[in-house]
Amino acid sequence: MNATVSSLYIYPDSDSPGQEVDSVDVTPSGPEGNRSKKHAVHLVSVDDFVATHPKANIVLDMDASVLARLVGEVVRLGACTLRVTQSPSQCAGVYAEVVTPGTITVDDELQVATA
Repeated sequence: MNATVSSLYIYPDSDSPGQEVDSVDVTPSGPEGNRSKKHAVHLVSVDDFVATHPKANIVLDMDASVLARLVGEVVRLGACTLRVTQSPSQCAGVYAEVVTPGTITVDDELQVATA
């Protein structure tokens, strides 16, 4: 699967716009500097981000339907491993929990774990 990180965002406050960053350290509770949320990480395709501007942390250069099929999979971005847990009920993308904390950088390639 060829997919890369297009952009990264943190949202320090719920009412403030996101801050675009070149890299982010992802802790067990989500991206460092991000406000505490129910789901640690929110990933979205670049097309959905441009169309709807969800408050996603990781924007991926991949088709939204392929991203949606990753629910239940373990993926690696940079030094961080995530488990894709579910699709949001009211916005685009997928949610993930942090399996292994680490740094994610723009242009990191998405790798899907194989059984």
